[in-house]
Order: sequence, then structure tokens, then C-alpha cells
Amino acid sequence: MIEGGMVMDRDQVICPCLDVTAGQIMDAYEGGAVTADAIKEATGAGSICGACLDEIEDLISELKG
Repeated sequence: MIEGGMVMDRDQVICPCLDVTAGQIMDAYEGGAVTADAIKEATGAGSICGACLDEIEDLISELKG
């Protein structure tokens, strides 16, 4: 999780169900997937159990600056 404005390691797994990393989510964001639903569609993260959706939202907020 992102704490104190520190960006997480790109290799950190955010979605263990599909083994989606923070880097993959960052790349999807930079490619135009700027909402949790768009990230879910682009990477699959959050589409199975949904437990990682809060972390995805946190990462999106951090990327927005």
C-alpha cells in the first residue's frame, strides 16, 4: 500500500489472484486506464475477489498527484 506519498515498488503484487503488479497497473494508467474499472478491464486486477480494489484506488490517487 502507498503510505506517506511514497510510490510502491513496481514489482509489488497488487492483485494476488491474477499476479498483477503495481508496474502493470501504472503502465495501464499511463495508457489511459485512469479509473479502477478501466484498470480492471486493462489488467484484470480486481476482477476476481475484489480485495485489491482499495489498493488500486490508492495507487490511482497517487498517480494523479
